[in-house]
Amino acid sequence: KKSVNATFKKQVKGGSLTIDTFTSFPPEIDGCSCCFSNNSTELKKEKYIYVNDFAQTSFLNINGVMTKFTQTELKKINKTTVIAKFKSKNYEMTIEVKDGKQSGEETSIKTGTITLTDKKGNTITRNFYGECGC
Repeated sequence: KKSVNATFKKQVKGGSLTIDTFTSFPPEIDGCSCCFSNNSTELKKEKYIYVNDFAQTSFLNINGVMTKFTQTELKKINKTTVIAKFKSKNYEMTIEVKDGKQSGEETSIKTGTITLTDKKGNTITRNFYGECGC
């Protein structure tokens, strides 16, 4: 069994869900995107936990497996916060994104939380730091 960084493991309700980092984007992600990391240091090192294509498709590395999600809902809470819901075959994911300052000509910083739930009800919530842009 491949070992993952112990700080990313979290035992919840008897099950084990991990959100693992990755360094290269799936081929579906091309052009404008959002990429989120655990913190600003990992973002600078291009170690990501989440990526999306500005549309319906996003990816999360769960228990070492790159998992594709499709957006099912998008709700604007206020002018700086959005909640998006996604589904894959085995998981549901909710992301709360808060807008931050502009970081480049066409990019801006985002912070928030990713909550992942599997079919058995096991849940993990992770804070993220990332950016969206073209």
